[in-house]
Amino acid sequence: MPGRFEAATPRSRELWDRARRIFPQGVSGQAKFFAPYPVFIAEASGATITDLDGRRYVDLLMGAGPLLLGHGHPAVVSAVRRQAELVINPMLPNVLSLEYAERLQAHMPHLERLRFVNTGSEATRSAIRAARAATGRLKIAKFEGNYHGSDDFCLVSTHTREPAGSPDRPEGVLDYAGVAPRILDEVVVLPYNDAEAAAALIDEHGDELAAVIMEPVGFSSGGGIPAEPGFARAVRDATRRHGIVLIFDEVLCSLRLGLAGAPAYLGVTPDLVTIGKAVGGGLPLAGFGGSAEIMDAVLGPDAGARKIFQSGTFTENPLSIAAGMAALGVLESENALERADSAGEALRRGLREVFRSHDVPAAVTGVGSIVQIHPGVTAARDRRDVLRGDLALTQDIMLGCVAEGVLWPPVHPALTSAAHEPAHVERVISAVDAVLGRAPRTAKEES
Repeated sequence: MPGRFEAATPRSRELWDRARRIFPQGVSGQAKFFAPYPVFIAEASGATITDLDGRRYVDLLMGAGPLLLGHGHPAVVSAVRRQAELVINPMLPNVLSLEYAERLQAHMPHLERLRFVNTGSEATRSAIRAARAATGRLKIAKFEGNYHGSDDFCLVSTHTREPAGSPDRPEGVLDYAGVAPRILDEVVVLPYNDAEAAAALIDEHGDELAAVIMEPVGFSSGGGIPAEPGFARAVRDATRRHGIVLIFDEVLCSLRLGLAGAPAYLGVTPDLVTIGKAVGGGLPLAGFGGSAEIMDAVLGPDAGARKIFQSGTFTENPLSIAAGMAALGVLESENALERADSAGEALRRGLREVFRSHDVPAAVTGVGSIVQIHPGVTAARDRRDVLRGDLALTQDIMLGCVAEGVLWPPVHPALTSAAHEPAHVERVISAVDAVLGRAPRTAKEES
């Protein structure tokens, strides 16, 4: 697979060699790299993206989530251009952010209070800080394989390929160097989609926990696996028993589960949520909020000793707000979300069929516009199921797709958008079919 990819992308290889002389690993962020090297992009439009070798791809990365409408939607481009002519970043309140917050709240009534931030990592950090201040407790609990950004507490049992403990009683593992070992004493790791075991561990640690944070859809390291409603309800019940703040981290799935968010999708209302990605319409924007009681207690004028710090030079910057408002306007007035979801469902259906046609056992997971593949297993409900799959074949399929003209960087979930049409989906399925047709027979048999 690498040979075909390298033959098709010589200019990207040349630029990556040059980039390595200034950027560690040739990139400015770990998620931008995939072996043997990433493609360098020239332009994009709708559901397609073009690299500097002039190759046009069907884009399944979609900026890792923000581009729910596709690249360069005219409404978003026009809004950003118009706002840039007025003011770019005054570092003061602006009416645009107030109007956008009110519109989001109208769709998500659980957002009784909201603060905008720039990134998902800022949002989860601030939500955790709010929970700790509100409860007076220190420990948090997260689910094995769930991704919550780049802060230290997030880098526990998220990306590791060697999970510790039993499936129903996982133990914390530091994913990377540079994280203080004491973090393991502050984070309780829970099993995803196991209602009974998760509730038991929450009960066991209930008096110590400030928050339980979870992804409604385990996205990247979580394998594109949705939380089961019964599991989410059990977690909500357990946290309520102990006065623990329940946080839904919707950064990666924001607006993709519907304009009302994960609480409406799962039928469970958390205390706080984090939002991001698609809410910025393609520009950097995130937020955290929820219960007025909690948010006012730690950020309001009478917070006193419980006051937390949250601020930033670029929070609620007007360009991102304008882009997000424009994108939301399209989602409100058109069937854009339905088109994205329809493309995602067609892609899952087609991928299942192509795996069957090649006698390759595989689970195809996801919901709506989120899609992921797991060759080597027939079902996937959590991170450990993902790791039981044939990870090498998964990577080969995705890299092979890039060589075939489908941008699906290993091993990121695929994302569809309102711009993905049936022809784009068929091109993806044809690419996977071609890649599997060239896969060594041993890889299929071992999977």
